[in-house]
Amino acid sequence: MALLSFNITKIYKATLFAILVLAILSPSSVLAVDSPSDSPVSLDADSLSHDQAAQTVTASGNVVMVQDGRTLKADSVVYDLKADTVIAIGHVEFVDINGDRHLAEKVKFNDAMKNGFVEGLKTFLTDGSRFTAKKGNHERGITTTMYDATYTPCEPCKKDPDRPPLWQIRASEVEHDKSDKTISYQNARFEWMGVPLAYLPYFEHPDGTEKRKSGFLTPSAGYKSDLGVFVESRYYWAIAPEKDATFGVIAMTKQAPVATGEWRQRWENAEFKAEGSMTYSDYVDREEDESVRQNKEWRGHIFADALWNINQKWRAGSEINLTSDDQYLRQYDFETEDDDVLENQVYLERFSGRNYAVGRLLGFQDLRVDEAELIDQPDVLPEIQASFLGEPGDIPVLGGRWSLEGSVLGLRREAEDGQDVNRIGLGVGWQRRLVTDFGLLSVINANARSESYFIQDRDDATSDGGETRSFASLDAKTSYPLTRNFERFQAVIEPVASLTLAPNIDQEDEIPNEDSQDVQIDASNLFESNRFPGLDRIEDQSHFTYGLRTGLYADDGSYGDVFFGQSQRFEDDDNPFVAGSGLNEKESDFVGQISGRYKQDYALDYRFQLANDDLSPQRHEVDASASFNSFTLSTRYLFAKSLGGTDIVETREQIENAASYYINDEWRIRGGARHDLGEDPGLRQANIGVDYFGQCFTWSVTGRRNLTEDSSGDNGTEVLFKIGLKNLGEFEASGLKLSSDNGSKEKEDE
Repeated sequence: MALLSFNITKIYKATLFAILVLAILSPSSVLAVDSPSDSPVSLDADSLSHDQAAQTVTASGNVVMVQDGRTLKADSVVYDLKADTVIAIGHVEFVDINGDRHLAEKVKFNDAMKNGFVEGLKTFLTDGSRFTAKKGNHERGITTTMYDATYTPCEPCKKDPDRPPLWQIRASEVEHDKSDKTISYQNARFEWMGVPLAYLPYFEHPDGTEKRKSGFLTPSAGYKSDLGVFVESRYYWAIAPEKDATFGVIAMTKQAPVATGEWRQRWENAEFKAEGSMTYSDYVDREEDESVRQNKEWRGHIFADALWNINQKWRAGSEINLTSDDQYLRQYDFETEDDDVLENQVYLERFSGRNYAVGRLLGFQDLRVDEAELIDQPDVLPEIQASFLGEPGDIPVLGGRWSLEGSVLGLRREAEDGQDVNRIGLGVGWQRRLVTDFGLLSVINANARSESYFIQDRDDATSDGGETRSFASLDAKTSYPLTRNFERFQAVIEPVASLTLAPNIDQEDEIPNEDSQDVQIDASNLFESNRFPGLDRIEDQSHFTYGLRTGLYADDGSYGDVFFGQSQRFEDDDNPFVAGSGLNEKESDFVGQISGRYKQDYALDYRFQLANDDLSPQRHEVDASASFNSFTLSTRYLFAKSLGGTDIVETREQIENAASYYINDEWRIRGGARHDLGEDPGLRQANIGVDYFGQCFTWSVTGRRNLTEDSSGDNGTEVLFKIGLKNLGEFEASGLKLSSDNGSKEKEDE
């Protein structure tokens, strides 16, 4: 009886292992199956016999074996001890621990399970995918070959299960090579509702057990009015575990092909990435306020990033972003963080607790269309910043914490009439936070700073020269938050006031304004002691600021928040702020913010600036969104008057809207538009799209129209096609950027 028990266990283990191998036949599986454990086996059969002479053990009639959540069913299971062969015959069904079901008429394995054979295979995976094969072989424990095989992730029709699926792949032979980690197809056909649409005599793809495998990537295609129809093909080269490369060609009907490339590499404590492109084509440029088409020339771009983690405290890196001309990146839709100015830098950083230091060299490439009318972008050679922050309570008697900041800046311009600036600065500060027993919250800041300048090729000056400036200020900010709890929400009212004491200094015109130009009051900087960004300009003289913040905050995350405030200077003369900033008079403009969210359905963020005398609008910014079950709507509105000292010389007003509507669970329509409401009103951009989300097939088309001048490099009409096949990837247009896609699915990383 002990011998019989031993053989039954061995039968089960062998059979279970054989059936488990069927899982590798799934194109969507990871193709790696664990052997069953030594845990107890539950065996149920109508009869069990042991033929001593033939050295076979047979379980017959409704055979059911269960172990660790796996189930094997068959009409009979025969184990040949002498030949070390396992045969499961008749209505073979194996249910894996993850719920995958594998059906077959006959399964046979031998030679320590290294070789096997299956007939009439049908597999139903938990994700809805199905595949079939008339027969299959498993050789040397490495290669599995299926014959007359089909694969589809589409669920069968509920009304007619025998109806051909929406799409499937049929091949005369499918081979999975575990050693090479690939799946190859012979005579593969793509069938749509049973009708063959495409044929490939041979193709292969990675089996999914490794993320990186050399081969051709999914092609892309689309249309753009100035490029024509374009198709992109790329090849991925997995050089080594720590480095890879991608090479591609974009062919188009109206321009010459574009060659593209990318290189990525990692080391233990460093990484590097570079990408670029090159072509020979023409483009439209601005000449004397007119758009003029230029002759064909070599054009391209290169982006490169490097990072080196030297140790736990030191880090170095570089960023290179260069292009041949202003329009190239926009014309070919190569994405950048900033469409107007490209930044190049080399930097070195140090981190030490609360202390931080950085040194960098920077250069810029201006891509704005009206570049000739703008201020020449300087190179930063160098910029060094260091900040040190003490522990709370470090200062005896006074308490609080100290701070120390230092900076060095060198600006160089190529133009003969452009000024070069060298600046060195040092600042010290003290801060203490106080909370009274009745809830009054106060923060006191004392700061002192000094900057020295040396200017060469100074504007409107006949000689070079230097300037030095020192400044100190004392600032106290006090707020008294009052709260009241209700059953489902909390109400808060918080009056806020601050007083800044500062001397009236002579704001030297000889000191250039390089980093303090874009200043504008809003709710975020109203209570700052110095509302100027950067260091070149200082807000001198004392001023008083006051405001009120109130809000309701619900337990479910909904909230409503309102802020309103203003600032007043003690003196009316020698105001350093420019017109349009909201701070150029004794009494500042009123600024405020209204924001709120109701659950996940409605959201509003409204920021405004009103004139101090008649409350006339100076700036409005609105971001709002709403969701009504199947319909979503979002809008963004901007109104801003001109701002002195910058290139914003006229009032800007525009509105951008986007909407989407789900007709049902499978169909969605969406669209968006941006209108200029300023001095030259009109539609600037519009897009519309249709999406289909099927169980195993997705489809979408998007059209965009840009109504900008030719010299912008971003005008014309673009069309994006996208087809998604479940488990096989997507076929889509590359690089198409939409101002508002209303939540459309992003392209997955390859």
